[in-house]
Amino acid sequence: MNKTTIFLLALMLLFVPIVHGENAMDYYDLGVKGSSTRKKIEYFTKALELNPNLAEAYEKRGLLYYFQEKYDKVIEDYNKYLDFEPAKAEAYWMLGMGYLKSENYEPAISNFSNAIRLEPDNLKSYAYRAEAYRLIGQDEKAFLDANKAIELRGDLRAKSDAYRTRAKLYWKIGRNELAAADVKSSWQTDPRVPRFWTYFLNYASPEELRSVAPFFLIALVFVLIFGLKMKPPRKGD
Repeated sequence: MNKTTIFLLALMLLFVPIVHGENAMDYYDLGVKGSSTRKKIEYFTKALELNPNLAEAYEKRGLLYYFQEKYDKVIEDYNKYLDFEPAKAEAYWMLGMGYLKSENYEPAISNFSNAIRLEPDNLKSYAYRAEAYRLIGQDEKAFLDANKAIELRGDLRAKSDAYRTRAKLYWKIGRNELAAADVKSSWQTDPRVPRFWTYFLNYASPEELRSVAPFFLIALVFVLIFGLKMKPPRKGD
């Protein structure tokens, strides 16, 4: 065997893990290990073409679609996933988020409720069900859910958003001081808040806070305008 033949065989072997043939689990594994979102989606899609019953591929592809803000595809994939795994609270929460971001509030509430049924202390589902209730004008239910989310321990981003929802409700009924206090709590709770704001809000004196009260109200208006940034937490949050 000459050197050229050996080189070509070695080169072919290098590409064997990429080609894989037509095995669904091989494509699924490539999707799990990949670094490019586009390629990961392609691999999960190919895996599902070969095996439409590969439940985990629907879940992982649905999460990638969420970060791409393709909420119709999120809804489609998580509905399929729940056909196979009907007892997964996290999947109902993700489906609820897909509907909420699509401004389809009734099914969002239904899916958050399913998540709470499976996990009664599911802070995230209370937090975002509160926002869905607020958006359809059911303020009393929104208050109850926001209060529950704030009381529970768990995901800090969701708790921060529960404070924002409650701030909007307080603002609506003219309880501006309570609204401003909830905006402050939201900033203190959310780990994405810059260190400067955390320091100021923790250590400013009451007199200083009163002097900048108009600033808090302006900030609240920005929160009301731009709404919640609802992202699934990273693993370990």
